[in-house]
Amino acid sequence: MTTPKPQIGALTATRAVAAIMVVIHHYGGGIFPFSQPKNIFHSGNLAVSYFFVLSGFVLYVAHANKPINYLSYLQRRAARIFPLYYTALLLTVGVFYMEPPLPANMKEQVMYGALMIQSYIPSYAITLNSPAWTISVEMFFYLIFPLLLALEKRSRAMFAGLCLLLFTISQYLHLQHYEQRHNLPDNIIDPLFFSPVIHISQFMIGMMGGWFYKITQERPPVKWYVPVACFAATILLIEFRPDSISYHVGLIAPLFAMLIIAVARSRSRVLNTRGFIFLGEISYGVYILQYPVFRYLQIIDGRHFKLPPTLFFFTSLCILLLTAATLHYAVERPLRNFINRKKE
Repeated sequence: MTTPKPQIGALTATRAVAAIMVVIHHYGGGIFPFSQPKNIFHSGNLAVSYFFVLSGFVLYVAHANKPINYLSYLQRRAARIFPLYYTALLLTVGVFYMEPPLPANMKEQVMYGALMIQSYIPSYAITLNSPAWTISVEMFFYLIFPLLLALEKRSRAMFAGLCLLLFTISQYLHLQHYEQRHNLPDNIIDPLFFSPVIHISQFMIGMMGGWFYKITQERPPVKWYVPVACFAATILLIEFRPDSISYHVGLIAPLFAMLIIAVARSRSRVLNTRGFIFLGEISYGVYILQYPVFRYLQIIDGRHFKLPPTLFFFTSLCILLLTAATLHYAVERPLRNFINRKKE
């Protein structure tokens, strides 16, 4: 019997939804209709946790049954991440030069961002291109994934136990300090929000979701209402989240894993449409380019147009999507192919 492949198209489409949720969180939370729900769009940053879980899921499904050539594997990861990451970094530096004076620590910001280590360093995690801190975290995941996979293959029980331990510690430390976050120094609060170690359990939960998917993928597809129910449960948990509780380090990551498995095991016609899949393919650009694109447009608008906030947001969102699509063909795909050819 031929083993069916995961619905990569559908999962790719969900990336688009998650990326746009982050953009709304950063720039459109006060715009109708996003301003009406109490938490859904104001918590769009939780899509970052979804990305972390999805990364673990996809990497596990792709590599669980074959040996990993570490250098080749890293080269493919670099080909996926580097082209738009450094494009966005250069564009962001340009933003700072459009609005002098430069920060006193500009050299450090650029250096840490270029090395992708900003998430490790208090006071620097969200400097320069602020969404890029998550890519710094993702690179940590990529580096240690083969080790995690080896541990999972050696003892799945040990892997699950380590995941549970790291999850429990991260939630305890984060929630213990969450309500005092505005009064704590960066060297305490930043590691509890942005450190790769505080987020690693979400990636591992995604890997466990990938394992569950693989052992159940020969069963009949789940009904359409299963992913819908998982999505509805996620929305309800976010909307009615108490103000004293933070999901930032993956408290609902297990639910995200369930949603990913449900989508992968369904046969969603909507998410597999060409338009949705294309939006998913450019979603990395939408995410990593949001800061420089919106900042350039804010500067131009402030100097020349002064558009109403609603018109400015939706115009900027359309320009961001167009920019991400253009760079997908002009930069992302050509450089990815070029880097991948270098390993052949």
